Amino acid sequence: MKKEDYINQLKLEPHQEGGWFRQIYASDEQFFDSASNDQRYYYTSIYFLLDDNNCSHFHRLNHDELWYYHDGAPITIHCISQSGEYYAVKLGKDVQNGEVLQFKVPKNTIFASEVNEPESFCLVSCVVSPGFDYHDFELMHKGDLLKEYPKYSQIIERLAVN
Repeated sequence: MKKEDYINQLKLEPHQEGGWFRQIYASDEQFFDSASNDQRYYYTSIYFLLDDNNCSHFHRLNHDELWYYHDGAPITIHCISQSGEYYAVKLGKDVQNGEVLQFKVPKNTIFASEVNEPESFCLVSCVVSPGFDYHDFELMHKGDLLKEYPKYSQIIERLAVN
């Protein structure tokens, strides 16, 4: 299938961090989450699609997020840990060459993702537990990141919003 087929068939919509998404599942029940200081679903799950022209900009969640590869080119997830260390993981199907089919972005990690192959896309699913809520989401800005992490300026310049 092509990118447009997935966007249409899965009814994906633009996401504010970049790419296209649609929430597919949320747990039936909610609970009080002390990290959010509010009610949250136990989990939420989305389809998420990026292409070579639409990255997922640097952002941070206060809960873990699990990524699952489905189709298309590999996607690189760029992470800055709570201790300030940079690392990257390639999500894809070529496990013999270091790609992984699933990956957990730990809570409070600053991260962005991108498809590196020209004229390609990647379809993944993401599960957040406790469930995703925009109150738990922080879109990171280029100027702030450059002040805090100047040694990662090349990746920040490319994947952070102004």
